[in-house]
Amino acid sequence: MTPDDRPAGAGGRPRDATIDERVLAATRELLLEVGWDDLSVRMVATRAGVGRASLSRRWNSKAELVLHAILGETPDLTPFSGTDLTGWVEWVVRGSHELFSRRDVSEAVPGLLLALRENDDMRKALWANFSTPAVALFAEHLGADTPARRRGVEQDARAVLVMAAGAALFLTTVGVEDDTAALRHRIAELLSAGIRTTAPHGRDDRRSR
Repeated sequence: MTPDDRPAGAGGRPRDATIDERVLAATRELLLEVGWDDLSVRMVATRAGVGRASLSRRWNSKAELVLHAILGETPDLTPFSGTDLTGWVEWVVRGSHELFSRRDVSEAVPGLLLALRENDDMRKALWANFSTPAVALFAEHLGADTPARRRGVEQDARAVLVMAAGAALFLTTVGVEDDTAALRHRIAELLSAGIRTTAPHGRDDRRSR
């Protein structure tokens, strides 16, 4: 047990409160330096100056550690603060592109996709943790006040999330020649227009206002 691993009250100085920050920063640094394939939990522990056992207690696998390092433990909803529905769409498009444009993320994506395919629980947790808050905000914008409306609105929100993230991943890996601010703006416009014209199941309630 290293001093950083020692729990408070066990004698000596308490566990370092910055341990997670050091570990996650080390993970991002090493992704850039050695890539996904050569990255190991032991290597991260050494770089961060933390006992490997403490990392294993916090993260079950390299994939979980990397996901936490590049995405954070919870989604940052600050960009959605005070925005309207169009702003919600614009940030989903812009935020997705910013994420997949990061070098540490691009280094991690191939290995993470394989890990998620092999670990269904981790995949489900990832999607739920990062879609649920954004979907809830979307539903609030459209005033989903009945169970049926809520289901329809939530489906629309997830569709936009999938299309925005998929477009960002494709543009940053395959369609790089067309990866321009103008095209990303147009993607956001098309998604916003699609939402405004969505009528089935009463999902767009603005026409009745």
